[in-house]
Amino acid sequence: MTDPDTTAVWDDLAASGGLWAWGDEDGVAPWTDGDGHDVVPLWTAAERAEEEALPDAEPGEGPVFLDVEGLLEAIPEWMAAGVGAAGLQSEGGRFTLTVPLAELTERLLRLQVDRPT
Repeated sequence: MTDPDTTAVWDDLAASGGLWAWGDEDGVAPWTDGDGHDVVPLWTAAERAEEEALPDAEPGEGPVFLDVEGLLEAIPEWMAAGVGAAGLQSEGGRFTLTVPLAELTERLLRLQVDRPT
């Protein structure tokens, strides 16, 4: 059975056609989770990204919308950099929901196939 929080994220992703990351013109930088793993921070809303990231933001950083295609293009780069998961929900700067990038890729590809044209 799928966790209701996870289902809500996938539903929001399907409705919006993408997710919000935190970054700048150079791209999205991974964050380090509580266990010391690099995780790509992604949210379903720009406001949530700002709320979670602003306290530690560098000049020029802000919410960046990545559509499904943009996410699929970025995942191989993240994996090559040693990132293995995406943080999809956070609270107080700590991730409460992470998924392996392989699972995120599978979900994004499924969205591409299921999306009406």
